[in-house]
Amino acid sequence: MSSSNTQKRYPGVKPFETSERDLFFGRDRDIEDLLDLVWLEKLVVLFGKSGYGKSSLINAGILPEIEAEAVPIVVRLGSYVAGQTPTPLDNLRLKINEVLNDNLEAAFLDALNLPPTLWQQVKRKQSPQQRRFVLIFDQFEEFFTYPLAEQQAFKEQIADLLYTEVPQAVRNQNDTLNAEQQAFIATAFDAKVLLAIRADRMSLLDSMKDKLPAILQKRYELRGLSEAQAQEAIVGPAKREGDFASPVFAYSPEALKVMTQKLAASKSSQRSGIEAFQLQILCEYLEDKVIKGEIPGQRVEPQHFAEQIDEIFEGYYQRLLDKLEPGAQEAAQLLIEEKLLFEDANTGEARRLGVDSGVLLAEKGISQGLLNQLESNFLLRRESTSTGGFNYEVSHDTLIAPILKSKAERKALERVEQERVEARRRRNRLLFILGVTGLALAVVIGVMLYVLKLRNDAIQAQKDAVKARNEAIAERNKALKALEDKEVAEFQVTYQAADNILNSAENNCPSQKMIADIDTMQVRYPNNQSLQVQIAAINQKLRAKNCRNK
Repeated sequence: MSSSNTQKRYPGVKPFETSERDLFFGRDRDIEDLLDLVWLEKLVVLFGKSGYGKSSLINAGILPEIEAEAVPIVVRLGSYVAGQTPTPLDNLRLKINEVLNDNLEAAFLDALNLPPTLWQQVKRKQSPQQRRFVLIFDQFEEFFTYPLAEQQAFKEQIADLLYTEVPQAVRNQNDTLNAEQQAFIATAFDAKVLLAIRADRMSLLDSMKDKLPAILQKRYELRGLSEAQAQEAIVGPAKREGDFASPVFAYSPEALKVMTQKLAASKSSQRSGIEAFQLQILCEYLEDKVIKGEIPGQRVEPQHFAEQIDEIFEGYYQRLLDKLEPGAQEAAQLLIEEKLLFEDANTGEARRLGVDSGVLLAEKGISQGLLNQLESNFLLRRESTSTGGFNYEVSHDTLIAPILKSKAERKALERVEQERVEARRRRNRLLFILGVTGLALAVVIGVMLYVLKLRNDAIQAQKDAVKARNEAIAERNKALKALEDKEVAEFQVTYQAADNILNSAENNCPSQKMIADIDTMQVRYPNNQSLQVQIAAINQKLRAKNCRNK
């Protein structure tokens, strides 16, 4: 039986909160390495691809550890909106006042008439309990949407806070202070800054080098999860005792192996590891099945997901739509499928589009409240524009395929409905004519024949719609087959190179990358018999030369 509590073990694509630290697994090494860098350096940049879990690492990994050693001050600047958002400096000042208390023993600083700097503000709050601070700015790419003058003021103040022990304005008044006050001034606080930013926005930091020349020298890249890390992130929350929506459950070794192989084999994870985004979608789906009692013995096996893993990712889009009110679902679906994706008619490829909020709000049924809800449900992502507005885009490339499938099905249903409407229109027109003309038996016979024809037309329309849908599915399968043929053809280069090495008289082995590519193709295309025969032959040679143990 599941608990009455609604807290899930897996938060889905929503970032982990600090309160969920006990559910955050797989990033121990990243936490340790990033913390070491933070304690060693004044300024550190955390960067990584969208969907890799930077916010989760900060909230559930870094913050709890920092709180044991220092005072963390977490700032989310938000995107700039003219006349509405405070400056980055004012935003930071408000957060410092919210987190830190004034030290009465430092009240003498007020009498020095110092300029209102961050240094003065933090020094005013310094005490034995408050002398080590870590300023954390998540989603720092938002900073660059603010006016340049506001960016410049922020840079100057941060540099002064980090690298000035005692400002000259204070030194000039040192003789007016008593010994205790001078000792307080001489006791420096320890301030540090951690900036988290998307990898594709790293170049924006170049504009800060004039005041913070070391900004790109100490940086930490958050990569995708390795298979071992992914297994920790999968297993850890499931076996955690506590009051959760689901009971404690487990994954069989076979299930873990299939899950990590499937996640690692995805197009977006081939080079840089497993995305936390996809892992959370899969785990959230399986937890829901446990809650509904659909997994016997509360032990996940491959048969619970392996065959439908693509549908799980595709179904995530529909599950997010289902969270909306019925009246809003249709408007949101039309907006996403018709306005936020571009489909290339020549290549068949699709990509996400960033569209101005003003354009979207002009669409029927679209309100700012609905856009906010789509953003909070992680269907859409909001990006600031240089004009102070916002662009919205689909939150992740993973959603493109399910959105396109949903669009094709919707179009097929629309065609069926259009045929039905047209059939009703023709029938109603005929009935009107019959009523006017008053033709008796001939009219009755004509009506019967015409209605029969309409019925046949409707049946034929339904068949045409089914045919159109089947053709769309066939086209999709054709595209997948073309992709398979392309990758198999490209793989022949790797296969031939590995085979040549193994056939040589010397006791040489192919590189680990070649072996990894062979393993990936074996998992990805199990039904390609000719490919599997090649791989079986090469594996036999690998074992003969004991290459997998080197």
